Amino acid sequence: MKQYNRKSIRLKGHDYTSVGRYFVTIVIRNRLHLFGKVIDEKMILNKFGEIAAKEWQQTINLRDNVSLGAFMIMPDHIHFVIHIEEQRIQKEYTAEELERRAGAVAGKHMNKPGSLGAVVRGYKGAVTRQVLSIISENQNNESTLKNSELMDIHNQLRAEKTIWVRNYNEAIIRTQRHYDNVTRYINDNPKKWDENLKQKLDLD
Repeated sequence: MKQYNRKSIRLKGHDYTSVGRYFVTIVIRNRLHLFGKVIDEKMILNKFGEIAAKEWQQTINLRDNVSLGAFMIMPDHIHFVIHIEEQRIQKEYTAEELERRAGAVAGKHMNKPGSLGAVVRGYKGAVTRQVLSIISENQNNESTLKNSELMDIHNQLRAEKTIWVRNYNEAIIRTQRHYDNVTRYINDNPKKWDENLKQKLDLD
């Protein structure tokens, strides 16, 4: 199957608060297999993967201007399609307010309310807080971690502030054919996991 180019295009001049459909991929730091494993071409979620799934369903409850398309949690990344159904009216800020809201960091992107970036940022933050909370709780009681795999996750992430690679990859879905192909690609990800993993190992 064709591998879709998920490189972020971030089209200059495109308003990511506008009505539209988007294909998004977010990735775990160091490609750590945080959310579970693929067995017999099916994704089996662990407790962290269940948190990720629950928070994605919460998105539609928290944001009434979006609806959800295909969604797939993989061991080290997540694919999803999101529809922005209604454009939020944006408040006009003075230059001073914009600088303050952006953290006074030159070039730092400020996510607008109701935008694609705001949805992704909110989701990533919610999952991170819960995952790191569990890791922190186990820091002084590692016997509660069930197996060596979870122990490895604990050791790699306990000092981190986020579980995610910075930013995200996205593509604007402009046609129904593109939408259908992306949906098929997302749903087929577990079936392709072993094949893709073997290709990576062959390149090492």
